[in-house]
Amino acid sequence: MSSQIDPIQVARLPENQREGIIRSALQMLFSLREDQAFQALRDIISTLAQRASDEEYINWCKTTMKILASYPDDVVKAGLALRSRVVSSLDKNLQNRDQAIVSRVLSLLDEGTRQKLMRNMK
Repeated sequence: MSSQIDPIQVARLPENQREGIIRSALQMLFSLREDQAFQALRDIISTLAQRASDEEYINWCKTTMKILASYPDDVVKAGLALRSRVVSSLDKNLQNRDQAIVSRVLSLLDEGTRQKLMRNMK
């Protein structure tokens, strides 16, 4: 997955284009074995945490969170759990940056989306 997607380039696209690419990337992620999904997501998040500007990182996360929240709760919960494990495996500085970006993104989302994500983060 990560070899086909440059998350920074995707984050620079207009939202509707970004949404299409991220939606299909998520579909592919859900079809992978757990270890493959972990590595693919880790490649994307570490690339964003290391090289993306705040705006690019926020664009990627905001679009991804909106799409993820459109799935049923069990899928949202599994996706967030995988993301949490991936972020925990990163260097402390990258974890801190990711946490700061995700907090900002949550404040930018509409109330219904934010509530659904928060409910499934527990």
